[in-house]
Amino acid sequence: METRATIVVEGRTLTYLRAGSGPPLVLLHGIGGNATQWRHQLAGLSDAYDILAWDAPGYGGSDDPGAGWVLADYADCLAGLLDALGLEQVHLLGQSWGGVLAQEFYRRHGERIRTLSLADTFQAGSQPADERRAALEARLQALETMTPAEMARVRTPALVGRGAGPQALAEIEQMMAEIRPSGYRHAAVVLAEADTRTALVGIAIPCLVIAGEHDKIVPRALSAELHAAIPGAQWALISGAGHLSGQERPDAFNAVVREFLAHPSG
Repeated sequence: METRATIVVEGRTLTYLRAGSGPPLVLLHGIGGNATQWRHQLAGLSDAYDILAWDAPGYGGSDDPGAGWVLADYADCLAGLLDALGLEQVHLLGQSWGGVLAQEFYRRHGERIRTLSLADTFQAGSQPADERRAALEARLQALETMTPAEMARVRTPALVGRGAGPQALAEIEQMMAEIRPSGYRHAAVVLAEADTRTALVGIAIPCLVIAGEHDKIVPRALSAELHAAIPGAQWALISGAGHLSGQERPDAFNAVVREFLAHPSG
């Protein structure tokens, strides 16, 4: 059974969901998500792991990020949360925006990661500047012209594969409807300006790259590019899934993660 908790880290309130016991597994949600994105993982993997899913600053019940924050500040905030909870070393799994953050966390706090799993994500800064600018402008325009609920209704079909069931669609739409515009706006700007292309150079810990077969947001070529940049990384394709593979196909996703964590060396 998951529990929701609140903690103050360096004057900033952070909220998170936690379930299970065992080696700690920390989960980082995407730009349109929050800790509830990981409900199926909290339920499905907590028999073997102490699972922690945070609300990043600006999301859920967590305070907004500081003015002028860059990606490194989110990474240091996460390190502060782990310090406050007494978690010295963790398995880290990030999805999409959370996967970019996980790369930056490795750059700054790599000694704290036992294994690194990157789902439905890419190397920030690898796309042409005009593509990054267009993506940012589209997100900011949506914030200016729609409510979070309207954004969620429009955006959800693009986040899943063709065979997504009604329960998954409803869960994803409800989650995205909960975004806070200020937090989403800041995360979007940070993502557009981030560059993680050198973050994993020389990485020696076990890594897993996960991709949804029908991901329209992060095309498989970008996931494959990320995989190729990590020597020895394992690769997993979630059949039938779109961008939110862990929500849309949780059983398949959880099986892949469980197998990797049990046999990180392949």
